[in-house]
Amino acid sequence: MKRHALFAATALVVASCGLAAAAAAQTATAPDKARHMQLDANGDGAIDRDEAAKSPRLAGKFAGLDRNADGRLEVSERPRWNGRRGGGRHGGIERADGDGDGRISHAELEQAGAARATAGGKSDRDGRHGLLDDFAAIDANKDGHLVRGELRAWHERMRPQREAEHAKRANERFAEADLNRDGKLSRVEVDEKMPHVAKRFAWMDENRDGFLNREEARPHGRR
Repeated sequence: MKRHALFAATALVVASCGLAAAAAAQTATAPDKARHMQLDANGDGAIDRDEAAKSPRLAGKFAGLDRNADGRLEVSERPRWNGRRGGGRHGGIERADGDGDGRISHAELEQAGAARATAGGKSDRDGRHGLLDDFAAIDANKDGHLVRGELRAWHERMRPQREAEHAKRANERFAEADLNRDGKLSRVEVDEKMPHVAKRFAWMDENRDGFLNREEARPHGRR
C-alpha cells in the first residue's frame, strides 16, 4: 500500500510540474503573439522595420523573414503560430471595433492605442493608434467612423507615396553601402553594409558581373 501511495504521489507531482510548465510557456508566448499582431501601426497589411523594432524577437529575425528584401513583412512572410500567420489584411485593425458594429470611431481607435500601450508594447505616437492622425482623411463620408472600404481606398491612395518613400530609403541605403562611390555594390560592400542581402547576392546579380547595380539592388516588387 505504501508503495502504491508513493507512486501515486510521485505521478501527481510530475503532472503538476508539467501543467505548470505548460502554463508558463503559454503565458510567455501569449503577449508576444498579441504584440506581433498589433505591430502594423498604419494598418497597411505589412510590418516594416520600424514597426518590427517594437518586438525584439521579430526584429532579430526580420532579415531572414523578409524573403524579397523589400523592407516589409507581408502576411506570407510572417512566422506561423499554431498553423496561422500573425496579422490580417489591415494588421488586426478590426479589433479596435469595440462595440462590434462594423465601424471604428475615433474614440475606439484611441482606446485601442491605449490598450496596446498598457499591454507592454512600445506604442507609437504618444500611445495613440497610428491611424489617428489620418482619421479625417480616411473618413471619406465624414460620419465619424472608419469602415473597411474607406481603409482600403485610403491605402490605395497612399500607395504611390509609400512606394516613393521606400524607393528613397532604398537609394539612401545603396549610397551608404557604395563605399567607393562607383555606382555599384561589390560582395565586400554588401557583406559589410547590407548583410541581410548577402545571402541573395548571386540571385540578385542578374548580369553575373559580380556586382549589384542600383536596379539589381532594388527590392523585388518595387521595380
